[in-house]
Amino acid sequence: MVFFGQCVFAVIVIFVLKKLLDKELMSVALEKFESCKISSDIKEINVYSASAISNEVKNHFESVRQRKMPQANLNFRENADLKGGLVIVAGDLLLDFSLFSRLQNFWA
Repeated sequence: MVFFGQCVFAVIVIFVLKKLLDKELMSVALEKFESCKISSDIKEINVYSASAISNEVKNHFESVRQRKMPQANLNFRENADLKGGLVIVAGDLLLDFSLFSRLQNFWA
């Protein structure tokens, strides 16, 4: 019975840590997207995430898009393969802040 309790506790801790890491990766991705130089002639920006993005984060992306690339379309797409975080594709620019790529780099 003690082992079962420890397993449940471990699962809860891992879930909470994943949520915190996911939030941090999104925050860093937003900061990088806002600070990087992006061509003003880009027509489309795609933001891929493992799960639905909050309206707060979407609004932040939208405000950056309006300032830097007012003519670009902003698309949000879900891709469960990322496991967490974000991938931003804008023209030739690729900002990969996904949990999947972080784990691959960690084990490489």
